Amino acid sequence: MKKYEIALFDLDGTISESGEGILDCVKMIFQEMNRPLPDEKSLAAFIGPPMYDSLKRCGFDHEDADEGVKIYKRNFMEHGIYKNRVYDGLTEVLAALKASGVRLGVATTKYQKFADKIITMLGLDGYFDIVGGSNSLAGHMPENGEKPRSNKIEVMNYVIGELKRSDTDRIVMLGDTKFDAEGAAAVGCDFIGCLYGYGTKEEMEQHYTIGNVTFVSSPSEITAILEPV
Repeated sequence: MKKYEIALFDLDGTISESGEGILDCVKMIFQEMNRPLPDEKSLAAFIGPPMYDSLKRCGFDHEDADEGVKIYKRNFMEHGIYKNRVYDGLTEVLAALKASGVRLGVATTKYQKFADKIITMLGLDGYFDIVGGSNSLAGHMPENGEKPRSNKIEVMNYVIGELKRSDTDRIVMLGDTKFDAEGAAAVGCDFIGCLYGYGTKEEMEQHYTIGNVTFVSSPSEITAILEPV
């Protein structure tokens, strides 16, 4: 296995087991807006992609999707965020990689403020050189004047740029969904699929179009895979 200089981690389903808190807050959107609750399969699809995009897929128009996102943010900050927990063994993986000289980053489409708070709340902020999240909704410009980033590719490009690395040959992305695989393929880096998360092996293989996916079934397998031979 080649020596990686940078390892990027998705948040939900890769670092943090977060499904309960996310889905509780998604249900509150439908309750507060008096809409029928989707079936369990449709609800599960909310974990991973941007909330605005998921609401649009459920038939929300632009205005209602914006309102739904506001409801989600309020409830998530008040309640859902506290239902995150780090996957068993992941902290030890981060410590081992950092000790070996690998630079670590988070690349998630979760809102930047939420991502920062979750990483700090889980006690992981000392391991990461940068936490990169979404700073805008589709069709909106960030209030702080930054270049908008709302999807995985935009977030990954932002994180890689902040780490001052233009050559992606020594970068690996770790994630659990097709969005992570698609992002890794788009920026041209290697990809490790985390089967302990919320996505499927088939979707990750399908969307990583530039090579083969390496899979892990638990966080404890990551360190051995990333150790150079």
